[in-house]
Amino acid sequence: MSQTLGPPLSLDGPLPVAPLRSLLNTVTVIDSSDLRFGVGGVVWPYPPGLPEAWDPCSTGTFRTKSSRHDDWDLPQFQPFTVYQPITCSSITAHAPGFADRAVLALAATESYAVARELARGEANPLNPFLDDANLTILNAGVAVNADYALGLLEDAIGATGRGGVILTSPAVGAAFNGGTGGYGIDTKSGALQTTANGTPVALDGGFIGSSPSLHAVLGAGEAWAFATGPIHIRRSPQIEILSTLKESTDRSDNTVTFRAERDYLVTWDTSLQAGVLIDLTGCVLC
Repeated sequence: MSQTLGPPLSLDGPLPVAPLRSLLNTVTVIDSSDLRFGVGGVVWPYPPGLPEAWDPCSTGTFRTKSSRHDDWDLPQFQPFTVYQPITCSSITAHAPGFADRAVLALAATESYAVARELARGEANPLNPFLDDANLTILNAGVAVNADYALGLLEDAIGATGRGGVILTSPAVGAAFNGGTGGYGIDTKSGALQTTANGTPVALDGGFIGSSPSLHAVLGAGEAWAFATGPIHIRRSPQIEILSTLKESTDRSDNTVTFRAERDYLVTWDTSLQAGVLIDLTGCVLC
């Protein structure tokens, strides 16, 4: 058998692949050429209350329709930038397609950064985010199994009289189908939904470790799942490298760092913001 001597062949690894059930693959994403979203936005919501029934044949004081005044929140959101760096020597950075590797990596993983920001508000802590103090904690913060938790989240959405979305980590999503209460999630028409009500479910690594700011640190085997109303995510039309090779070179050590970037604005009306603590180890309080 012949033997070839020399340096190992330089090969491209498998392309990074975006998770199928990520946040960006579940909620409404708008690739916006109107870059004015880069200055932020204020959400003008629809009436948050529920409708009431009325008897058209009623008389006297019963004939008066309610003039109930619902509190209107006008939540304000600021944008943020998601970026992925790639660094190497200036010799390698001259190679064709080097900067494009950061673009491909970001295209596969951008949902993680967006989900983490939605959950934690790290880049813009003044934005409404899932873990903030406005979260309604279901079941008094007592951990339940994933099957029961799914039911609590569905009722939180149902109490609004409208549709919503469930947001959680991949581990919780896997546990949703392990219960015996008749709840679960499944793929319908290419989208992940709850089996009972057809509620969209986003499973994203960016939600791993999320915990409300007013709640204790997560214990072993614990995780949170959240329910909100519909979410809109506006982003710049494409991922871009915004600097040239000359601008990206660090002449102190002759390395080059390119950054693939994309701008985002995540908005929701904040009328529903509920979360439930889940015990993934097999809790008995169900």
